[in-house]
Amino acid sequence: MSAPLADARGRLANATRISRDPSHAWFPPVSRREFWAVQALVLCIAGGHAFLETIGHTVEPRALYLLPASLYFVPVVYAALNFGLRGSLSTALWSAALTMPNILLWHTGLERLGEIWQTAIVVAVAVFVGQRVDHERHAREDAERREADRRASEVRFRGLFDNAAEAVLLVDGAGLIAEANRAAAGLLRRPLEDLKGSPLAALAGSDLTERLQRRAPPAVVALPGGSGGRQTWVEPIVCSPQVRPDGRVELQVILHDVTLQHQRQQDLEEYTRRVLAAREEEQRRIGRELHDGPLQSLVVVWRKLDELEDATEEWRRDAIAEARDLTEATADELRRISRALRPSVLDDLGLATALQSEATAVGRRSGIEVTFDRRGRERRLGPYAELLLLRIAQEALHNAERHAAATEIAVRLTYAAERVRLLVRDNGRGLEPIPSAAELLAQGKLGLVGMQERARLAGADFRARALPDGGTSIEVTVRA
Repeated sequence: MSAPLADARGRLANATRISRDPSHAWFPPVSRREFWAVQALVLCIAGGHAFLETIGHTVEPRALYLLPASLYFVPVVYAALNFGLRGSLSTALWSAALTMPNILLWHTGLERLGEIWQTAIVVAVAVFVGQRVDHERHAREDAERREADRRASEVRFRGLFDNAAEAVLLVDGAGLIAEANRAAAGLLRRPLEDLKGSPLAALAGSDLTERLQRRAPPAVVALPGGSGGRQTWVEPIVCSPQVRPDGRVELQVILHDVTLQHQRQQDLEEYTRRVLAAREEEQRRIGRELHDGPLQSLVVVWRKLDELEDATEEWRRDAIAEARDLTEATADELRRISRALRPSVLDDLGLATALQSEATAVGRRSGIEVTFDRRGRERRLGPYAELLLLRIAQEALHNAERHAAATEIAVRLTYAAERVRLLVRDNGRGLEPIPSAAELLAQGKLGLVGMQERARLAGADFRARALPDGGTSIEVTVRA
């Protein structure tokens, strides 16, 4: 707070405390020289009054004796205007005391009554005017105190506004910047004096401006005009609209600089994408090696056992048949592992065939009734989009088979004009409500978290919900 403002507030508080102190409400302001000058004027009027009364028998008309008493209104009103009730009332009583000898010594009958009536009017005027002046003074002091408080508050909050570490803007209804602090000037890379009156859209971009107008939830937005290849990202926070005294509506906007956090998030997401891609490539390699190596060797052994079974003596055929069945079961398991690592049918025949193959395999293995439905005209998607939908379908089928105790699973693949939607529903034990990612991670349940993260990295829409009649629905939509 500035020193002049503090001094003014101190003087105002002192004057208010004195004026409202009960001990000073009625005590005359004897310390003021002006008060004594007023009392001297009253004394002069009283002396003139006494003089007129002395020579009154020679003065015509006789009503002139009332004139000096009327002159008391001048000092009484002056005292009321300058000192309030405590000055006007004491002056009026002083005037009445000086008038009493004249009333008692030189007047009788109606004249005495007229003098007393006029003196009473002087006292009444003193009380009325003094009270009104005190009321107006108190109102003025209250207004001055409120104004001083407002200015002090404005100084405090102006200091917070100017020195805030976050960029703060006041934007009017036309989208023009009304106020900005130094942090905003640094963030927008403009001189502070150039920001006022500038369109927000020209400095912060139309995307940010549209979000502010729609009062959209906070989201990370890029600022235009990145220098040296460095992009600035902010999270706009909009406060409640404020209506100015002139009727204009202003929005207070805080631009939280999240460039470092956003860059770290992007780096982490890119790292995750590369890890997933490397894992998929490794699974593809292992699947091919299993298919081309051990699985082919088992097939050869299987064929040899068939030949031995035909050429071997009868008593050895049972043992060879058992070895053949074991070899066949091992080959089936290797095929399943190879298909889980990287289904070759996805690359060869497409997503719909791969999903149908997965649904058939789960139904055959678990005994669950699994149905597959394809809608729309099938077309090939990008390799990452097809792999995303297949992996999410595999995880959803796995959860329904192992954890949900489902008896029916429905898989639906819908091809639309600009997007492809995968829906997996089961009638098992649903999750109500669906746990958050943090809760799932704390419980060590990574399947649903993995589906959500895969979809987020691919820019797909993912939704998991519990069905009203039991079961779980997993829905993912990719743009294609």
